[in-house]
Amino acid sequence: MNLHVGALLDRPPGPKYVAALAFAELALRAPLPRPKVLAQMRKQLPAGFVVALRAPRECVISSAGALRVTPELQASLEWLQAAADACAAHAVVFSTPADFTPGARSRDLLREFAARLPRVPERHYVWMPSGLWEPQETEAIAADLGLVCGFDPLEARRPSGAVAYGTLRAMGHRTSFSPAALSDALATLISADTREVFLSIDAERAFDVARRARQLAIESLTAAAEEADDDADDDADEIDSADEFDDAAADEDADELEDEADDDDDDDDEDDGADRKRARKGAP
Repeated sequence: MNLHVGALLDRPPGPKYVAALAFAELALRAPLPRPKVLAQMRKQLPAGFVVALRAPRECVISSAGALRVTPELQASLEWLQAAADACAAHAVVFSTPADFTPGARSRDLLREFAARLPRVPERHYVWMPSGLWEPQETEAIAADLGLVCGFDPLEARRPSGAVAYGTLRAMGHRTSFSPAALSDALATLISADTREVFLSIDAERAFDVARRARQLAIESLTAAAEEADDDADDDADEIDSADEFDDAAADEDADELEDEADDDDDDDDEDDGADRKRARKGAP
């Protein structure tokens, strides 16, 4: 399983960041950089560093509304595609606002929008819905459109699928994340059928929170691996014990058969001796 833990950043990560973490979600601010600039940024990042790109508002909401394509929105989508290619984005995240409510028209708009997203190997498009959408509905729509359904792992269950994308956002009463909260979020994200996990931290001091979350994730995965090894060792010991029991039982059965054979031989010898005695008595 591939696990990516990092922070939401409004600028490219610096040396301190990339020395500690290998993933970042970029929410770039206006004026948006040209793709050529992002390509240069990509070259300065370490090999294997994973980037997710959050779509700016103008790439999702036009003057006509959310996901309603106008010439301006189409131009923004073209920038998004070029930017994702330039920084080799492993995921592109787009959020729909609360007024993008459930309904047939919204589903049609989402389908049309998703069809405009060029599919690239190893790139995930993550839909982060807001508002009144039910988890079962968003999960089904995302699966149908080839999207990953993003979610808050402290507020909702993990959608089914091989890829899980969670965002922890500090807002309202939740201004920070304790180790227990981070552990709960990771437990929700990580499952046996998950191939790839992303956790993005959107909070003050997000870098520090992401480092703690990554360390907790490593400890959790290490403990799970050790437990699996212990279970495998226990199973092997049980098999060995069963084999030893079977061998002992087989040896015991063989000894019993041998003893029975010896008893039969003794009986045969006694019978032969009796026959000889009778023969001598009957002889003239």
